[in-house]
Amino acid sequence: MARGAAAAAAAADADADAEMMRSARRPEPVRGAPRRLTTPVRAARAIGSRAIGSRGIAAYGRWAFASALLAVSAAPVAAQRPKVEPPPPAKAAPIPVDADSAKGDDEAFAALPDPVREVLDVRRQLQPWDGAPGLTCVPLSTTSDGSRRQRVQGRLDDARALVVFARVDRRGALRRVEFVRRLADGGQVSYTWDAEGDATTRTDWPPELTNPSSHPIPRGGPIPRALRGLGRLVMAWPCAPSR
Repeated sequence: MARGAAAAAAAADADADAEMMRSARRPEPVRGAPRRLTTPVRAARAIGSRAIGSRGIAAYGRWAFASALLAVSAAPVAAQRPKVEPPPPAKAAPIPVDADSAKGDDEAFAALPDPVREVLDVRRQLQPWDGAPGLTCVPLSTTSDGSRRQRVQGRLDDARALVVFARVDRRGALRRVEFVRRLADGGQVSYTWDAEGDATTRTDWPPELTNPSSHPIPRGGPIPRALRGLGRLVMAWPCAPSR
C-alpha cells in the first residue's frame, strides 16, 4: 500500500511538471497585465495560481534561472573606450628683443625725468632669465584677431607689487602695454600705452586707493618709448602654457 501511494505521488508530480511546462510556454492572461507574458516573472505569476507541487516548482525555478542566464549572456556589452586627454596647449616661443630696439629703449629711459625713472625703470628686475625672483609670467588666451597676450607680475626686491602686461599682434608687433606699481607710501601709479592713436596715459592712486587721477602723456616723448621697452621685455619671457 505504501508503494502504491508513492507511485501515485510520483505520477501526480510528473503530471504537474508537464502541466507547468505547458503553462510556461503558453501562459494564461492575467487581469490587469499584458496579454502576452514573456518574462519569467510574468510566467511565474500565471503559473502561481495552479497547484504544481514541490518538484514542479523546483523544475520551473531551474528553467527560469537558465532562461535569465541565457538572456544576460546574450546581451551586448558596451565597449569601454579609454579616456583620451586633449593635447596640452603649445608653448608660445619668447619674442627676443633685437639690438636696435634695446638701444632705443635705453636712450628713452636715460631721457626720463628722475621721478618718472624711479618708478618706470624696472628693466633689471624684468629680465626674463635673471630678473627678480618674485616675478612670474602669466600667459593669457589669444584674441579673436590672433593677438598674443601675457603678463609678468609679482613682487620686486623691495617687496612691492608690480604688474606689466603686453599684447602683440599676430606678426609680433606691440599693440598695448600696461604698467602698475605699488609705491612706498601705499599708493600706486600706472601707465598705459596703446598703439591705437599712439595714446599714453598715467593714473595715480592715493594710499587709500580711491579717487584716482589720470592725465595723458604727450606723444613722441621718452615715456611711451620706455613703456614699449618694458612690453618687449614681457614678451621675451618664456611663459608656461595655459589651459
